[in-house]
Amino acid sequence: MTQQDKLISPAPTTDFSPWAEQDQEPLVQFRNVTKRFGSFVAVDNVSLNIYQREFFALLGPSGCGKTTLMRMLAGFETPTSGEIIVDGKNIVDVAPDKRPINMMFQSYALFPHMTVEQNVAFGLHRSGGPAKSEIEDRTNRMLKLVQLEPFAKRKPNQLSGGQKQRVALARALARSPKILLLDEPLAALDKKLREQTQFELMNIQEELGLTFLIVTHDQQEAMTVSSRIGVMRAGQLQQIGTPGEVYEYPQTGFVADFIGDTSLFEIEIVGQEGDFTVAKWNGAEAPVYLRALDDNPVDPAAKFLSVRPEKVTVSREQPTDAPNAFKGKVVDIAYTGSQSVYHVELSPGVTIKALDTNRLRLVASSITWNDEVWVSWRARSGVVFQS
Repeated sequence: MTQQDKLISPAPTTDFSPWAEQDQEPLVQFRNVTKRFGSFVAVDNVSLNIYQREFFALLGPSGCGKTTLMRMLAGFETPTSGEIIVDGKNIVDVAPDKRPINMMFQSYALFPHMTVEQNVAFGLHRSGGPAKSEIEDRTNRMLKLVQLEPFAKRKPNQLSGGQKQRVALARALARSPKILLLDEPLAALDKKLREQTQFELMNIQEELGLTFLIVTHDQQEAMTVSSRIGVMRAGQLQQIGTPGEVYEYPQTGFVADFIGDTSLFEIEIVGQEGDFTVAKWNGAEAPVYLRALDDNPVDPAAKFLSVRPEKVTVSREQPTDAPNAFKGKVVDIAYTGSQSVYHVELSPGVTIKALDTNRLRLVASSITWNDEVWVSWRARSGVVFQS
């Protein structure tokens, strides 16, 4: 079965990972974890496995519970109920400084009176373990890893935002934790530096072979750095999967809308025509066709359809080879340099987005506001779900 063939229904990927396929025991297990603050339920009966060497992302809007879940793993919050297992041991009652976990905070929390190397070595001195020579050696290795050796004697106020971020990362890594927690670590950086640092984080995680857990509300960041993503909403995990799985096979309308861009429509499955499942959508007279697969048929109880803009073609002429082709009017255009996104109104209150790359600027340059156009997509290019 091709990747395209799978697009019609979500993949059942509640706990897939390359490590799980090898029957490896999870490094971290959240077992039915709930956290209440008074009557407010911040985390609602969450179960989640994270494996060694994973770069796992908790993704969701503000207030969804992702930071609370991370803080419970770090030991800064205690679950109201449930267990948190790390390396086979329940750590709910273990003090934060006794856990094999370190956390890099969004604010970086650098000591302004200390040099870069003193900041990096701070946790090693407090741990009371390594000898002085080992502390110096490990500090130097961390500075080399984050490319800050020339800045070792500087104070934090002499550093750029990106350099401060790398000092905080080196300090968090210096104690060789089994798990590194990153709380919105790139939020304060500008766009270009943030994108550059994402790849640096990936390279460091791969080189050290540690488990990283990042909390972010930036879906592009989560898609870039992580091996798997857990999408949260209102204290619950909506979906867990690889970046490709949660993007191509969203299991709810929330996930489809939160991960990337999409057009969502209400539908009603009404029948079958040969290989196609037929649905009514948003009160339109013309039906929408969905491709049924022998081993993964269209859910007959589906109530919503998601179509990604890059799956939709926009043209002046009516296409002859697309089962889903609808006429509409361009009501808005977003030009972003590399691509243009067209908002095409199909009927009052029903608008679909179509993306056109600006590689050749042939189609994009010929279509403008208020033009009548045709939008079309393949039967396998839509994803349906119940909620």
